[in-house]
Amino acid sequence: MANDAPKQTLLDTVGLLRSAEQLLLVASRATSDLGKLIKINMEYGQLDSFMSQLLHAQALADDADFARATAALKQQAAALQVEEADLAKVVDDVGTAAKIAGYLAQAVSFLATL
Repeated sequence: MANDAPKQTLLDTVGLLRSAEQLLLVASRATSDLGKLIKINMEYGQLDSFMSQLLHAQALADDADFARATAALKQQAAALQVEEADLAKVVDDVGTAAKIAGYLAQAVSFLATL
């Protein structure tokens, strides 16, 4: 692939999602509400699934396959925006929720540049 910038963008996005996951772990350890814990776990799983897709796309060597994968990821970026809003309802600590939302907003912004 002639231009490695898109692949670096995917790796940068993975880093943001990992940071969001770390904060979700903190939030899960801070709650004793089983319902919220289940929701946090579901959000974590969704982020983890999306991160796997990003890493899979980043590993593609064929330019055409990479272009198709990144186009699909850009379409799925809207789901991150929905998660951003949902997390504010699930994570009790407003500061942690804001940091997670910031990571997700930045991830969406990165994906828009692909």
